Parts: sequence; C-alpha cells; structure tokens
Amino acid sequence: MPRLPPLPDLDWPDSQNSAAPFARDHGDVYFSGEGLSEKRTVFLAGCGLPEAWAGRKHFAVGELGFGTGLNLLALWDLWRRHRPSPTARLDYLSFEGALIQKADAARIHAAWPELGDLSQQLLASWPDRARGFQRINLPDGVTLTLAVDDIAAAIPQARASIDAWFLDGFAPSKNPDMWSAETLTHVARLSAPNARAATYTVAGDVRRNLEAADFSVAKMPGHGRKKERLEARLTTSRLAPAPPPKRVAIIGAGIAGACAAHAFLKRGCDVTIIDRAADPGAGASGNPLALVMPRLDAADGPTARALVEAWLYARRFYAALGPDSARQLDAIHLPRGDKEQLRFAKLLGDPPLDNAILQPFEQGIRHLGAFAIRPRAALAQLIEGATSRFNTDVGSLSELDADLVIACAGMGLADLIGAEAPPLTGRLGQLEAMPGTGSPNAIADGGYAVEALGQLVFGATFEAASGPPQVTDAARAHNLETLARLRPDVEPDNITSRAAIRATTQDRLPFAGAPPHGEKAPDGTPAPLSPLRLIGGLGSRGFLWAPLLAELVAS
Repeated sequence: MPRLPPLPDLDWPDSQNSAAPFARDHGDVYFSGEGLSEKRTVFLAGCGLPEAWAGRKHFAVGELGFGTGLNLLALWDLWRRHRPSPTARLDYLSFEGALIQKADAARIHAAWPELGDLSQQLLASWPDRARGFQRINLPDGVTLTLAVDDIAAAIPQARASIDAWFLDGFAPSKNPDMWSAETLTHVARLSAPNARAATYTVAGDVRRNLEAADFSVAKMPGHGRKKERLEARLTTSRLAPAPPPKRVAIIGAGIAGACAAHAFLKRGCDVTIIDRAADPGAGASGNPLALVMPRLDAADGPTARALVEAWLYARRFYAALGPDSARQLDAIHLPRGDKEQLRFAKLLGDPPLDNAILQPFEQGIRHLGAFAIRPRAALAQLIEGATSRFNTDVGSLSELDADLVIACAGMGLADLIGAEAPPLTGRLGQLEAMPGTGSPNAIADGGYAVEALGQLVFGATFEAASGPPQVTDAARAHNLETLARLRPDVEPDNITSRAAIRATTQDRLPFAGAPPHGEKAPDGTPAPLSPLRLIGGLGSRGFLWAPLLAELVAS
C-alpha cells in the first residue's frame, strides 16, 4: 500500500443545480439534492442539535466520512449561532479514507455563500495529504481531529467520548467497511453515555449492526427523494468520563512544560508552572534559535506515523505564534552518506507527505515550511496566563495544590518520582551563535546551520553528559567545522557558545502519559499524590515533539 492516501477520482456534474461530484472509485455522490439542507435535516436535527449541547462546556461529535467538509461547516455554523457559552468547546472527530483536495472542496463550498467565511477559515487550515491523525484548531472553540486512512486501520486507534455521530460514508453497498459490524462496534466504544447517531441510510445491515452495537434504532421521515432515514441512541449503560481538571501544576518550564501550559490554558484550566531555574529559558529549551523540521522514516509504521503527525501539528502550532516567536523557512536536508542518500530516495519515491511539503533537492530533501523558533519569546508567549513560580524546587508532589500534575522535568524526573521514572540518559549539546548575515535559511546533514530572526546558529554536539553542562573549545571547533561544511560562504565572527543537557531515551523516542506503574513517594512507598502525567525524553527534537505530546496529554 502506498504511504500517501489516495485522492478521490471525481466526476463533476454538468448541471448547474448540483455541487456534488460523483466519486468514480465508490460509484456514489458525496451528497444528494441541495446538500446543505440534507445535512441539517439528517445529521444536525437527527442528533437533536443544538438542544443536545445546551448548558454544556464541551461537546464532541464523531463522523464517519469527512468527504467535502460540508457536515463540519453546517455544524460549525450552528455552533456559532447557538454556542452554549463563549468558552464552550466543540470537538469534531472524523474518519476519511481519501481526502478531497482543497481546490475541489472550495469549488463545492462555493454553492453556499452563507457559509463563505467558515469555508475560508477551514480551507486556510485544510488537512494535509498524509496517513494518520491530524489535529487542527479552528476559531470559536472548534477543534477538528481527522484520521486519514482506511477505517479498519484508523478507528481502533481512537480514544474519545463522542456525544453525537454523523454516519455519512458512501452508500453501504458501495463502501461496506464504513458500515461493518466491526466499525459500528468501535462507534459504540467511542461513545459517551446516551450518545446519539444519525444517518441517511435505512439499509437492513446498517440497522442490524447498530442494534448489535447496543444502539436503539428508529426510522424517521427522510429528506428530499429519500423517504426514510435513521436515528439511533446508545442504550448500554456506562460511566461518564471523569471531569476535567480545574487546577493543573506543571513542573518544568522548558518547551514541554510551556506547551503543556498552553494546552491546559486554552481549555480554561488554572495553570501553575514551576521551575527551579530563574526563567523559562534556562535549560536546553533556551537556545538562541531552534530549528523545527521533520525526521521522516523510509518505512511505514507507528514510529514513522508519529513523526509525521508531530511534524504536521508543530507546523500549525508555531505558525499561530506569529513572527516574533517563529519564522517559517525552507530547510535543506543533505545525506551524510550512501545509506542516508538511499533512505532519502526511498522517501521521495514513496513519500509520507505530498509535494507541497516535501521536495527533492540535489541528493537530499527540501522541507517546505520548516520553522526557526526564538525559544525565549515562544516560551514566554506559551505560558502567558499561567501563574509562574521560578527559583522553586518541588520537594514532593503531594505538596502541590492541584487536580493534575504534569512533570516535564527532563533529567530531574527521577528526583520527582524515583525509580518509577522512565530511564533517561543525559546528552550534552553545545551550539554556537553569531549575528545573522543574510536571509532566513536552514541546512542540515546531522549538524545544522539555521539563520533567522537576526541570528545564525550552528552546531550541535551530542555527547555523553557527566556533570553540569560545560562549554568547551573542542565542541566549538567541532561546530565550526560544521559551519564550514554547510555554510562556506560565512566568515565566523562574534561567536557565543551555549551548552545544555538533553534528556534522551534508549530508542530516542519520547514518552507522554501516566507513569508506567503509578506514583511513588521519595522513599519508594505508595503515596496519595495528585494524578500525575509525564512528558519527557524529547532529546534533540523537543520543539518538534512537544506541541503534539502536550496536546495528547491535555486531551
């Protein structure tokens, strides 16, 4: 199976009265009749909206078949007009096997000018063509999480508590996997108590599969030429999800802690961020510049998917910070030898991303839309609104007055939770900085040189750490060799050095979530601590991983 998801094969109608293209690969149209009125009748009214979210702080909608994005636009329009409160949030989880191109979506949306402003905002953030999950933050408290893959591969990976389902795949006879007993069993698994579901089809297999998944099913008057449609409600009793935390304490003010603070602040939590240093830029996250570019694997698999998902989320995340904190640029990645050149060739031959993001460059790869980050500005921006406690040591997690504690303490994690901390190794990294000499650019081949925001930063070493970080002449000489190799046009001048320790895991992959075996007091005995989550092991790719890992923990 190719790594890029397929593009739908569309046949456009001759009639000026229809905006719905015909999908040749499924032998069906994306919607019938006028389209928008069908969506409002079948799905919005069919799930009891907007009444179902009255008084709610958070509401979640699931969808099988993202299609043209018209369901989301119709829902978003209704949410904007009937939002329960100015801070209420709407999560939209959708599954799609063949993502339509942005230009085609724009052509379809143009049939409904009353949705024009929402369409423009969605198209400006249109999902990328890549397999896996993408999270996209939209205005009005709306968040789209889109899984682009075969439904049988994607839906088992999801974790959610969905209040209302729009079952909107192509007709069951044309797209049976979307309506299978296995798929609808996962729909039930992902549902909140008393969840509702709605669909345009009344096919017998769909009714039976919904009933087998513990939904009660009722036929209702249809829309347009369709005489009937279905409404369903989950009948299985289940526990409501735990209430979200109100007070969150975050230990560590580097990029992981700052991203965690940002994720919880936007959910309306009272956040306190604590660090033993005097300011948020004291550790490895306080370098003069950080380069954010992907690390892509030639073979598909969980690690490769995670790296793509982290990269796509990070690009959107940093773009939202603005030019004082983040500057977009293209990054050239050159191979370090024949083995890596072969890996690059495999990546370009079977790419995980479309050529709007990934292009060939000589023997290497050009990453379009990489970012140079000014860490101190970005960190300050991300923790704005939190209570900051610097120059503060945390002796015991039990002393924190919080509903949830997020430990983002790097190599200090073991001091907080003892032997339960995942094993980490410190790696000493030194880099050099000098005034910028020209336009923004970045180039890497294991080492790197990035120029943006008035500075040129190059390096960096990655050595075993012993003791506090120390700047050395040997590390500077190594970095100057890197600069000469990557930027022979630059004459080094007015150089300053900085060293810090990065916390790494054995497999160089980070971790996020609950501790593996619960929390421990400093003496190793169980302790009645606040619920605890960890983010760590980010190594030399902290600015790539941190936004997505923080969002996952907050979710």
